[in-house]
Amino acid sequence: MKTVRYISFITFLVMVLSVFYLPVTALAADGATSDNGTTAITPTPTPISEPAPVVPADNITLSTEFPKLEAVATGSLQFNVTLNYKGQKERVFDLKTSAPSGWDVYIQPQYETGKRISSITIDSSYSGMSKSVTAVIGAPAYPPPDPGDYKILLSAVSGNVSGSIELAARITAKYAISAVPTNQRYDTAATAGQNNVFSLQIANLGSAQIDNITFDSTHPEGWEIKFTPEKLDFLKTVDPKPIDVNIKPPPKSVAGDYMITLRVSGKQASADKMDIRVTVKTPTIWGWVGVIIIVVVVVGLFVIFMRFGRR
Repeated sequence: MKTVRYISFITFLVMVLSVFYLPVTALAADGATSDNGTTAITPTPTPISEPAPVVPADNITLSTEFPKLEAVATGSLQFNVTLNYKGQKERVFDLKTSAPSGWDVYIQPQYETGKRISSITIDSSYSGMSKSVTAVIGAPAYPPPDPGDYKILLSAVSGNVSGSIELAARITAKYAISAVPTNQRYDTAATAGQNNVFSLQIANLGSAQIDNITFDSTHPEGWEIKFTPEKLDFLKTVDPKPIDVNIKPPPKSVAGDYMITLRVSGKQASADKMDIRVTVKTPTIWGWVGVIIIVVVVVGLFVIFMRFGRR
């Protein structure tokens, strides 16, 4: 009888321990126990879907290895420009330029001189497609631009896609002076012993002022050559000046053709020398004197002939 009671007690004790032990074991399997004895339950993670790839917007950029070039006034410049396009479809880009007034600017395909274009087609590619063009920029010939930097803008536009690049033309000074006869004739007539005026016109054909302009001549011995005015302190562009050259052969010059050389020189530039042919005429009074001498000689010979003829 005692044995049965003992077994019943053991069975009861096992049942009581099972009630308290099994829940703790289940919780320990699903969570972690903190230092203070509490158990944290870890939630099951929810899978996250990857976002759709972002398609880049179409764009174009313009670039050049040499954005600034230098030339003398009235010269031309050539810029090689590369158009880099990244896009989803093939596009036709309009090529537009903006330049100072009077400048001649046009676009041509690279390595194809003489052909002018206003648009270009570029294929589509996410990795990029490129084409090259040449921007030809010419400065005004007359009046030439002042020395300095001039900006030209080149743009490529297709719908809402556009790009541009700023180019710079650096103009340096050009010095050139010309001197020509006013009547465009390189010959004149002059009377011996008298003043004879021969007119010149000098002009500054460069892009900057020319200073300290003087005049000189080479002529036969005894001739007088004078310039009016004798010199010019400066000569601006687009401002021609008349110069009078007084040519005076000696009074006893023999009639005929002579050659004189005129020169115009400035501090920065000189004009080409001019050879002028001068036809010298004797004064009218000397012509009559010559006629009288001839008449006297003829009369004298006639008298002598008549006197000796009678004998």
